[in-house]
Amino acid sequence: MDETIETDEDVTFEDLGVSPEIVERLKQDGIEHPTKVQEETIKPVFEGEDVLAESETGSGKTLCFALPIIQNVTNNDETQALVLAPTRELAKQNAKEFKKFALDHVDVLTIYGGVSYKPQIEGAKTANVVVGTPGRVLDLLNQGKLDVSNIDYFVLDEADRMLDMGFRDELEGIMDYCPPQRQDLWFSATIPRKLRDMVDKYQLDPIVKKIKRTKHTRNLEEKYVDVKPNRKLSMLYTLLKDRDRDLSLVFCRTKNTTRFVAKVLRDNGIDAQELNGDMSQHQREQMVEKFKNKNVQVIVATDVAARGLHIDDITHVFNYDVPDTVDTYTHRIGRSGRQGAEGEAITLLEKDQHHLFRKITRVRRDIEKMDPDSMDLLDVKIPQ
Repeated sequence: MDETIETDEDVTFEDLGVSPEIVERLKQDGIEHPTKVQEETIKPVFEGEDVLAESETGSGKTLCFALPIIQNVTNNDETQALVLAPTRELAKQNAKEFKKFALDHVDVLTIYGGVSYKPQIEGAKTANVVVGTPGRVLDLLNQGKLDVSNIDYFVLDEADRMLDMGFRDELEGIMDYCPPQRQDLWFSATIPRKLRDMVDKYQLDPIVKKIKRTKHTRNLEEKYVDVKPNRKLSMLYTLLKDRDRDLSLVFCRTKNTTRFVAKVLRDNGIDAQELNGDMSQHQREQMVEKFKNKNVQVIVATDVAARGLHIDDITHVFNYDVPDTVDTYTHRIGRSGRQGAEGEAITLLEKDQHHLFRKITRVRRDIEKMDPDSMDLLDVKIPQ
């Protein structure tokens, strides 16, 4: 039965069943109180329930499954938990969280494509927690190099994104290797029909938790502004120049657009770089690291390249191109206003894109319309 959570009780990690040793590690990292999604899911996970949780990006979903797994895995060379994430970046981030709070006996392995098989195959022999991307995980399973036949936990992180990226066949292939007596923990920013279809197909009966936007996301202001095509670059440039911002993300539909927009911004004095699928994995990782360290202030990205990008200091998201689905919109704007920080998400809307945007505003009813006539657009130099 679905349950929408609205309570705001003062709950501690100890109340949820987290051990004193892990609580101390959390405190050392500056984490003293659970977020709403943690408050509502950690205890059911400890109690052995299957969980399907919907909570926005930046709400702290990783610790919902990481803390119980860390506390409950035993000291042996058998894989006891498999955590799947849509991208290499998110898999590495999840593994980092596990290692940060792990007890001494917890051996965490990260598995993803684009790198040598050998260290991952060797690591799989002793790891009791495996965090990976669907493609490489299924590859190792098919080769007989990874054994998940006795896992206790099967975790999907950003489950909706994995389905959006076309990983359903891989996910189902992986699930065929897993034992039926396992605990399924599926976390997602949204719960679309295709995700519920998978729940039904595998006859799961999870506790469903839907976390409403609460303190950690209410600081995000959502806006849109009508713009003529020939003034779109000027609008984006003006919005970037006029705002008191930290890091900013600009979303475009195509790789060519990311290159063009980033170049225009650079030519006009804004420190911007593109992030797209034409770049190698190493180049993308280097760019994300520069962005995280604030050596680059603006990233112009496609949706594919920006998946798994979780950086707390992003204050602004600009939809240069309108997202094609509500889920994509939700994931884009969730990059800003994370963990209580203030944020602003602005969509630049051309006249012929209103039909796309109406699909979003029917669900996201708090998007505020900006008055373009009140804005004094700055001129930009556009390369020939």
